[in-house]
Amino acid sequence: MDEIFRDALYQRHTATLNYGTDALKSRLTFTFSDNPGVLVGTYSRSLGVRYNGQYQMNKWLKITENIHFGDGKSRGTDTGSSHTGTILSALYMPPSAEAYATAGPYAGSFGGTTTEDPEYVAKYGNNFAGLHGDAVNPLRLLLADTSYGHSISFWSTTGIEIANIVKGLKFLDQFSYNVGQGISKNFTPKRPEIGKPSLTNSLSESASRSDSWRNEATLTYDRTFGKHTVGALGAVTINRQWGRGFGVSASSFDIEAPSMQYMAFAGSYGIPTDYYSGPDANIAFVARGSYSFDDRYFFTASWRRDYAGRLPLGHNYGDFPAVTGAWKISSEPFFPKSDNINLVKVRASWGRVGNLGSIGWNYKSPTLSQMGDNTDNRMAGRELGGQMRGITWSLTTAFNQELTWETSEQTDLGLDIDLFRDRLSMSLDLYNKKTFNLIQDQTMEWPTYMGINPRKINLGEINNRGIEFVATWRDKVGKDFSYYVTGNIAYNRNRVINTGVFDSEGNSAPWVGGGGYGLETTAIYRSEVGQPINSFYMIPYEGIFQSIEDIWDHQKDGKLIQPGARPGDLKFTDVNGDGKINTDDRVYLGNPTPTHTFALSGGFTWKNFNVDVMLQGVAGNKIAYMAKQLILADVEGNFSRAKEILNAWSETNRDSTIPLLSRNDPNQNLATPSGWYLEDGSYLRLKNLTIGYDITKAMRKIPHFAERNSSCNIYFSGENMFTLTKYSGMDPEVGGYDTLTYPVHKIFAFGVKLNY
Repeated sequence: MDEIFRDALYQRHTATLNYGTDALKSRLTFTFSDNPGVLVGTYSRSLGVRYNGQYQMNKWLKITENIHFGDGKSRGTDTGSSHTGTILSALYMPPSAEAYATAGPYAGSFGGTTTEDPEYVAKYGNNFAGLHGDAVNPLRLLLADTSYGHSISFWSTTGIEIANIVKGLKFLDQFSYNVGQGISKNFTPKRPEIGKPSLTNSLSESASRSDSWRNEATLTYDRTFGKHTVGALGAVTINRQWGRGFGVSASSFDIEAPSMQYMAFAGSYGIPTDYYSGPDANIAFVARGSYSFDDRYFFTASWRRDYAGRLPLGHNYGDFPAVTGAWKISSEPFFPKSDNINLVKVRASWGRVGNLGSIGWNYKSPTLSQMGDNTDNRMAGRELGGQMRGITWSLTTAFNQELTWETSEQTDLGLDIDLFRDRLSMSLDLYNKKTFNLIQDQTMEWPTYMGINPRKINLGEINNRGIEFVATWRDKVGKDFSYYVTGNIAYNRNRVINTGVFDSEGNSAPWVGGGGYGLETTAIYRSEVGQPINSFYMIPYEGIFQSIEDIWDHQKDGKLIQPGARPGDLKFTDVNGDGKINTDDRVYLGNPTPTHTFALSGGFTWKNFNVDVMLQGVAGNKIAYMAKQLILADVEGNFSRAKEILNAWSETNRDSTIPLLSRNDPNQNLATPSGWYLEDGSYLRLKNLTIGYDITKAMRKIPHFAERNSSCNIYFSGENMFTLTKYSGMDPEVGGYDTLTYPVHKIFAFGVKLNY
């Protein structure tokens, strides 16, 4: 772990130049960031240039221009694989391993799972299949593998605004064009070292380009007539996007030097991929009207119709209305005027929005997929080894001619209160959101014998309802000290309302699938009516058998429920009482979605000194720590393991929650998808702490800086500085499923902000 992780110096610089006159204003911004990454060999670098211009041609015509150019380079690694994940491989390497070989045929190169020292080899051997396990040196994955990406982006937005010809009437038209290009290269060299060797190498390269444009024309009218304020908006938005890509792979490179890692030096080639995605075109019409009276009553109604080019004709449009209303009670004549109660406002809203994010561009036009011989002999009809092989094209995924919008409908009730001369502000919101016509693959009731992947369908309904509360206190003590405290907490209840599928008896059937890991553990997710979506559906466990008597006490009708168990094995619950442990004993054991989210922020300013802090956390969620299958077990060989394995159950260590170590695991402790993998995912994290000092006053004592109204602030900040949690993995902020993925890391920063 010490070899692959490092402290990294992260740089981020921004320089902005403002210049112009009352008629012509311009801003030019340069940004640069360099993040080396906390895993050696990884990095992310970006360079950006942005121009913002505004030209007031006369009192009614204004032209704006925004242009941005970005260039990014990165080098990454795979941390999620259950076989060669970088972090998992680092944990696997045994104590006898060397980061770099010091002896033997690979001296000076990467080391294997054991040293090449002759005395060690003579005494212990170096057979990777036996004593030392088949692990990969993670430094090779980080430093020898080439996994580069380079992207370039450019976008511009030109706007024309016409206003004041008719009082309150304004027309704005904005046209944007975006271009993105990217290339990637991944070279995997041979791995000759002892462990998990691979005597083949490979190279894959790809390039892509995406283009899109968008035009939005908006006409607005806003006027106040005495106590009446009215507003109206009409808008039309049109966008179009398309993409082009190419990829090629090759293998069998005789020389692996960087100068030879090119397609021309490969021994064999795979089938290239060449694609065009899109075009995808959409158009939307928006209308909105608003009215308010005497700063007391507020009402807004809107309607939006979207036409999506990617959906089949006749089902490609969606209507999304919304209404909002508010009553500012504190503005009523009957409301008592007081310095202690400054605002009381109630509000309500209802609206719908659509979503197509899970549908690919141009879905309405199904395309064929290429299948064929994966060698450099790619031409159809080429004779290979006495057989005729070639490329075929087929429809691999079924098409749904009635697919339409996924829609969310939400109702909100809110209350806003300001007290004590606006020092205390509070907001309370109640919401009820239902999402229906969910877009998903038809995994249920889809015959596997058809030889074609299931189609996408609109199926099911889920509901989220909850409450959110935010409170802020701001005050000033004397002339030099001011402070604030802000806290928020939210509760969310998620439930599946309808799955849209039914069993043979007409009962609602669940959605099943997802979450399998490693060599044996099967899917652990299930969504059923009345349960949170993607709940953990697993077999409960009751602890560890402490003795033979415990095992014999766990029986049904005189037969052992777990006949393969030994003292130290996990005790699973026979939920259905049939005398055996199988999939019929699965029950719901929580879900990865937090029921509570909360944050607390605060800070103060004293003269030129300021401090800001933010705590953030969640509660009520579970995490499936699936990596325990590999790091707390001995079923795959003598890898190194997590240090907690030293606390595994034994006759002299009966209080452990880690089962007895076993090479064959007859009780299926780890292959059983049980609650043993689930842990409390609640946490409280110091997300950010910033300490700053404003040296502007001292700086302006120099006449040169005073003439230019210069200012300067220096600060120190820390992110993710500490975390309070019961979770035993590296990071509880993993989304509910942990395979030793890349953790959130601490960042300490020193910064200077200068205006000249």
